[in-house]
Amino acid sequence: MELSIKIRAETEQEMRLRVADDVTYEQVLEELGINREEVLVLRNGVSVPDDEHVAEKGALNAEITIIRIVSRG
Repeated sequence: MELSIKIRAETEQEMRLRVADDVTYEQVLEELGINREEVLVLRNGVSVPDDEHVAEKGALNAEITIIRIVSRG
């Protein structure tokens, strides 16, 4: 499956990422090199747990947003 991901940190990035259907949000963060302790993952504006599979609850048409909540300054 292909995910549409928006990353909001110091700057905002948008990307598409191809993943297996059984991958979790934690695995997506690992693939992107993002520490899960530093971000909040939202699907259609609602927080999702790291261990949830991205294919659950209609993620095919979902907007995935990763927001950095820890400052690196």
